[in-house]
Amino acid sequence: MKHEIITLQDVQIIGMSKNIEFCHPEECTKFWGEYVERIIKPVFMEGKTPDEFQQAAINNGVGAFGLCTCDIPNHNCATCAEVNFGGACKKTFTYVIGGIYKGGNVPEGMALFPIHSGKWLKVHFEGGMKAFHQQYQMFHKEWLPAHPEYKWADNSVSMEWYQGTDINSPDYQCGVMMPLED
Repeated sequence: MKHEIITLQDVQIIGMSKNIEFCHPEECTKFWGEYVERIIKPVFMEGKTPDEFQQAAINNGVGAFGLCTCDIPNHNCATCAEVNFGGACKKTFTYVIGGIYKGGNVPEGMALFPIHSGKWLKVHFEGGMKAFHQQYQMFHKEWLPAHPEYKWADNSVSMEWYQGTDINSPDYQCGVMMPLED
């Protein structure tokens, strides 16, 4: 998998969030549908004037990231996923559809989420959104264990990244980012 090391310092993500049970990760996909209905469809497809919420989303690039976080102490998203996803667990994580906060109003229904300052591993997936879930699993189950030089920072989040407009194109750019131990 193509990958690079990037640095993020003092970054906050602004976005809309939803608590999702670990045993129902498919709710993330449904939440993206809510994002399209709330922001993309009215403004970009129907040409309506953006309201305060929609304008904040546009100004800050909300939709560029899917952020996963939870309040379980002394863990990271890799170990958390192994323990909690797919089981009968009723614990929840917070999923955020967001963008990098550039300043300005944080409207009702959005919040700010600080993220780990330092080095991040940014992994590029091939094949667009159709291949995203398969490559996401491959990253966690095969690629990351085969690359022990990359250690996930504890008490941190995981971010999916998205770039482009045609999610059905095999050239659509997306992947995952993980904060690295210092």
